Amino acid sequence: MTNAAPRALLPVLTVLCISCETGPDRSDGGLHSTARDSAGVAIVDTEPPPPDTRLAWQIGTQPSLSIGAIDSGEADQLFRVTDATRLPDGRIAIANSGSNEIRVFNPDGSHAATWGGRGEGPGEFTSYSPTAVAHWPGDSIGALNPWGGRLSLFDADGNHGRDVRLSPPLMDIVDLMPGGQIFAKSSSGLRGDATGSSGLVRIGDEWGILAADGTQQASLGEHPGVEWWAIFDSDGSIQGGRPHPYGRSTMGALWGDLVAVGDSERYEIKAFRADGTLVRIVRREGELDGPSRADLDAYHARRYANMPDEERTRALNEVRDMPLVETYPAFAAIMSDRAGYLWVREYWAPDAEGPVWAVFDPDGQLRGLVETPPGLRLFEIGDDYLLGWAYDDLQVEHVQIWPLSRTPM
Repeated sequence: MTNAAPRALLPVLTVLCISCETGPDRSDGGLHSTARDSAGVAIVDTEPPPPDTRLAWQIGTQPSLSIGAIDSGEADQLFRVTDATRLPDGRIAIANSGSNEIRVFNPDGSHAATWGGRGEGPGEFTSYSPTAVAHWPGDSIGALNPWGGRLSLFDADGNHGRDVRLSPPLMDIVDLMPGGQIFAKSSSGLRGDATGSSGLVRIGDEWGILAADGTQQASLGEHPGVEWWAIFDSDGSIQGGRPHPYGRSTMGALWGDLVAVGDSERYEIKAFRADGTLVRIVRREGELDGPSRADLDAYHARRYANMPDEERTRALNEVRDMPLVETYPAFAAIMSDRAGYLWVREYWAPDAEGPVWAVFDPDGQLRGLVETPPGLRLFEIGDDYLLGWAYDDLQVEHVQIWPLSRTPM
């Protein structure tokens, strides 16, 4: 699960290989980090790595599997893919929200089965669902139906087992934990009861851990939500708004048997146990630049470039007074791999072909940077593969596996 923005799929360069060591006494231009303990919380402070630093890992030059077709009329014609996961037997389960289904494909890419469908009944999904699919303890698979307020559980053959009703306000599942708990948060947005004055607004979201039955087990507190440009009436009531294209937000991911929460206003990621205990904080130094008015105008010009003239003019006028944020976000996304490493996507990497990720080991030490294929939105990182989504030149959706080779650090 990730929120990296998709781009056109382009050829990929092999990841550069250089050795990456870490420690507080490095003086050869490599990685520098220090760790200390504060009241039982491990705090790891890291300096920004040199931009050309790369882990000695290799990503293939092309996908080993690509599922997706144009106008086939079959299951491989995907629409509104929101997530995917690789099952223990090698099958790929795809959350195809455009048809309200989970589509399952064999390791060779052939269609194996389709689960769910649109409806309100057991194992069915409402509009724009399922939004996520993930492993549940044992061989079960969980699929999120947020507008129905439930997590639907299926066995490995697609038989619907039960629904877990989610406990408000934690209705947005971040991920499913190895112990059977649910990592969740309240849904970010500019709520109708918001009041204030026009400008940049971040409304707090609740984060927490739900038990296997959907009841709240532990609170992780309130964290600032997505940064909106909000417009209020003279009486302080909300008139409208939209997320700022360079706005900050709070993101979450599993990190081994911990959960990680990071507010991109600064480079600081906190890791909690399932009982809500804070056990680790990872921080990175560095000053953040900010976008200029020309940057913001250029963003909107690109976004609305394909609109008819009249619509484009109206859209540009609507965002003409959007204020600038002071700085870019400190990072763009966080996710973990199945080996227990935390991947943090760099927000700004102008010289890279594709997204660049800082990789932290299970103890929070920075091990280096990895560049992933351009246009590939990552869903899952396995021991030897990347699983993600991409458009091709014809804007056809594909779910792909890319080979990943790790070498000793």
